[in-house]
Amino acid sequence: MKDFNNTIIKSELEYLSCSGFQFTCSNMRTGVGAVSKKLDSALGNWHWFTTLGDSFAVYHPPCISDHSPISINMRIKLPFRGRPFKFLNLWTENENFLKVVRQEWVKTYQATLLMVIHLKLKSLKGLLKAFGTQPDSKAKELRLQQHTFQR
Repeated sequence: MKDFNNTIIKSELEYLSCSGFQFTCSNMRTGVGAVSKKLDSALGNWHWFTTLGDSFAVYHPPCISDHSPISINMRIKLPFRGRPFKFLNLWTENENFLKVVRQEWVKTYQATLLMVIHLKLKSLKGLLKAFGTQPDSKAKELRLQQHTFQR
């Protein structure tokens, strides 16, 4: 075991963060004769973590084997892309607001429910921002009024 641990250290391997079953190996017995251990692990080196970003291991329930299958989920870190989206209440006063929201919300996507909501909101974001930049927007009118009063 000492040689194995030294090899892990020399190879500069680290454990991936994980979720799922705590024990990865079982003798498939119940009662007093039951034995469960964590024998299996997912490891990565520096290159793995910098290239693949936020990856993690998921330990699934054992099936045929006495060992639990492990899957590795990889999520690439996205670069920072500016400030988060801010909803402006004045957009709701635009006569096209509900029409635009309905058009985007009825679109269908082949994805998980959470991802579908994410995609709909993402596509809606650009359309809503256009309300604030149109020449007839309330913000522009207020700026013109302010400019007129300050003269």
